Amino acid sequence: MDVRFRERVRRHEPLVGTFIKSGAHEIAELLGGTGIDFAVIDAEHAPLGLDRIDRMVLGARSAALPCLVRLPALAPALAGQMLDLGASGIVVPHVADAASAAAAVAEARYHGGRRGYSPSTRAARYGADGPTGYAERADAGTGIWCQIEDPAALAAIDAIAAVEAVDCLFIGRADLAMAMGVAPGDAAIADAVRAVAEAGRRYDRTIGIFVASMAEVPDLLALGITVFACGSDQSHLAAAGRAMARSLKDAIA
Repeated sequence: MDVRFRERVRRHEPLVGTFIKSGAHEIAELLGGTGIDFAVIDAEHAPLGLDRIDRMVLGARSAALPCLVRLPALAPALAGQMLDLGASGIVVPHVADAASAAAAVAEARYHGGRRGYSPSTRAARYGADGPTGYAERADAGTGIWCQIEDPAALAAIDAIAAVEAVDCLFIGRADLAMAMGVAPGDAAIADAVRAVAEAGRRYDRTIGIFVASMAEVPDLLALGITVFACGSDQSHLAAAGRAMARSLKDAIA
């Protein structure tokens, strides 16, 4: 849980982070010293078991880096497990309607929700916080991000955006394009991004998006999008390797 980070998201501060797909805690620890605002551990698309995620969250916490976990799916108790490890929040894939958004909130909340209660976890400082007030602090500091990546979600975007406890609507353009049968650069995807951004303005909901390059950010900021997840640890490492290889080839040409 991280009250300050959640408040920054809800205030629509421009924030940048990245996905982590490699299961080494040192990566999260290293990223904490770079000045980025957050990281998202990708348990949806990377082979990360609970033991690895546990260490990755610990690495992020050691560097004071807010760290969310993208779930493989919204399953009973799964969100609570990630939050008990000390994650700052959850990113829930394929939220296609208001009921799904409300279910995400319920899995991540104690009061009025379904999150299983234990004051002896890392999130509760292994019992040092005591039972009094811990649930309130946890609920106040847990971020809930819902991914908008299905045509059904676009049709229900106002109802989803109206779910007050949702902190960020995170646009997944690649999945949207796949589901709509168009290329990621198609005008229909640009229209979808604008529609989600407009819903965010109507309901004062923060909008986030994945970007492959920070060159996209100025245009997206102009739409009111403020949370940017740029690439992943894997893509950044691959880009640095390609740049080194090109530099050598240029030097000996």
